[in-house]
Amino acid sequence: MQTPPLPANEAARLSSLADHYILDTPSEPVFDAVTTLAAKICNTPYAFIALIDSRRQWFKSTYGMDLQMSPREESFCGHAILSEELMEVPDATKDPRFHDNPFVESDFHARFYAGKPLHSADGQALGTLCVMDRKPRQLEQEQTEAIDALAQLVETLLQTRRQEAKFAWLGSVLDAMSEEVALFDMDSLRYVYANTSALEEIGTDLNTLKESTPIDMMPELDQEALESLLRPLRNGEKDIVISEQMRRRKGGLLYPVEIRLQIIKTGVPVFASVVRDISERKAIERAQRELISTVSHELRTPLGSIDGALSVITSGMAGPVPEPVAEMASLAQRNSQRLVRLVTEFLDLEKAELGRVDFKLQPLDLAEVLNEALETNQGFAHKHGVRLEPGEVAPVAVLADPDRLQQVLTNLLSNAIKFSPEDEAVRLEAHYLEEGHDDGEWVRISVIDRGPGIPEEFRPYLFEKFSQAQSNDSKRPGTGLGLALVKAYSEGMGGQVHFTSKEQVGTTFHVDLPIERKG
Repeated sequence: MQTPPLPANEAARLSSLADHYILDTPSEPVFDAVTTLAAKICNTPYAFIALIDSRRQWFKSTYGMDLQMSPREESFCGHAILSEELMEVPDATKDPRFHDNPFVESDFHARFYAGKPLHSADGQALGTLCVMDRKPRQLEQEQTEAIDALAQLVETLLQTRRQEAKFAWLGSVLDAMSEEVALFDMDSLRYVYANTSALEEIGTDLNTLKESTPIDMMPELDQEALESLLRPLRNGEKDIVISEQMRRRKGGLLYPVEIRLQIIKTGVPVFASVVRDISERKAIERAQRELISTVSHELRTPLGSIDGALSVITSGMAGPVPEPVAEMASLAQRNSQRLVRLVTEFLDLEKAELGRVDFKLQPLDLAEVLNEALETNQGFAHKHGVRLEPGEVAPVAVLADPDRLQQVLTNLLSNAIKFSPEDEAVRLEAHYLEEGHDDGEWVRISVIDRGPGIPEEFRPYLFEKFSQAQSNDSKRPGTGLGLALVKAYSEGMGGQVHFTSKEQVGTTFHVDLPIERKG
């Protein structure tokens, strides 16, 4: 007896077999029907569907024998899976591979064997559909064709089993999620699936939910509102749409939720929604608003008074003061002014993140805006020994809030000045943006410096609050809020901000803004 050699792709083959989740499963009528047909068509006493794992051949279905498994080294099928075609053994007693095989010498009295390899969708040989007889023989042409057709049927059944196993695994993952996940039809908008979290939160079962649409679950939604959310997905304008709505629990209680919508492109595309309860987040936002109001009144006002008093002292308006006291007062004034800036920027950023900034968008002459920014920051640049240079500016009007845009430019220019070597120049320019936006004409404002560049490891965190690259240079103090505010204000005006940087060469910050559309 010859032990069947291992296929060259044995590891991948075993992995594919495991993915089908069929080993050691109970018998099933559909597989038993196949082995019965194979035996009847080929007129053999035995037929079986054998799957070959690492140590055994396991029988999913058998006809004419009561056997669940046998050692792989004794299997005919272990040899059969080495070929793509049907393997026939006319007389096992005359074949050196099988003449002393237990199937030949035992009560089975196996003489004839024919096995057709069964392949997975990715081409891996999982096992065989086999017939076996007690007398030497060969299959007729019609019988060979029938075995081929039945093997294809078994392969289809195995592929279906694999898909069912994947869906079952995916369902268990979705049911374990705390978020509510649901799928609904793209035409009727009726639900077709919901995970356990969604069903429990809504207080219904899947059959009942399938008679409903998202409109039935969310009182603030009507047909027009829902379609407006779905339209960008239908038109391919967006991959994901995020919306906040009120949801009704069983019993009528309303609570806020965040909904993420997208299209799942399966055989039949469906809308997928992931719903998250944001009651806690809304409570935190209310607390933040209250904090902002309190800080604005209780902290910024007295800080302004302290700064004013220190200004009186340092200017000499309150009378002469000893030199040591004047130095201490100047130091205190500088720090109080820094604290005022920190509190102001923090409050402005919190308001922007909470959507409480009223952006007054209007057409602005871009050249005038940039000239004003250069003039405003000229003194700061002179103090640091840096030149401000105007670059080419596109003759165009942008849609922006004049005060917020000036704050964005001032923050970017002051950063560029602080990180530029003395006698270097910071350039401010603007050009038409020909690529990158599909919703109209845009212009790109650029602030260019020749500083040390931004360290690679710091770049992902550049626009986060209180983010500052490590530096011991006293020339570069900051609050760590400036760039976060730049991002919030740029996006609040419908624009974008990004940067390019090369260490020891310099950094360029870009602010992209829409151009005023004519009539």
